[in-house]
Amino acid sequence: MALDLSSMPLLSMLKERMGWLSARQNVLAQNVANADTPGYTARDLKPLNFEDILKGTTRSSEFSPGLATTDARHISLKPTSQGGDYADQNSPDVEANPTGNTVSLESEMIRVSDTQAEYQAASNLYAKAIDMMKTAIGH
Repeated sequence: MALDLSSMPLLSMLKERMGWLSARQNVLAQNVANADTPGYTARDLKPLNFEDILKGTTRSSEFSPGLATTDARHISLKPTSQGGDYADQNSPDVEANPTGNTVSLESEMIRVSDTQAEYQAASNLYAKAIDMMKTAIGH
């Protein structure tokens, strides 16, 4: 029986987080690219809702039990749709300049740097979890 690592709750949540951070980096890059476009409004992704991600880690196999309702008194958890459809929103950095543009390159660079650091942290956690599993199975 094959072990599906992506169905493990910790790895699934890290994968979702890394996907969101990657999508955010794309949105921020669009903001930077349009810093001189008249009338352009800065955008950002809505933050991930941890509770929704946690609900998405319901039981999927015997190797990764995740969250399961094992008693009639437990609250039923339904899987959420995940997969890269992240909501974006207007996020003006500053008041519009005379051309109507709301992008501040300084604010965007800070967001890009924060996003990069968060992605690196999630990536490191993912690698550590894989290393622990390899150690556990003797490789």
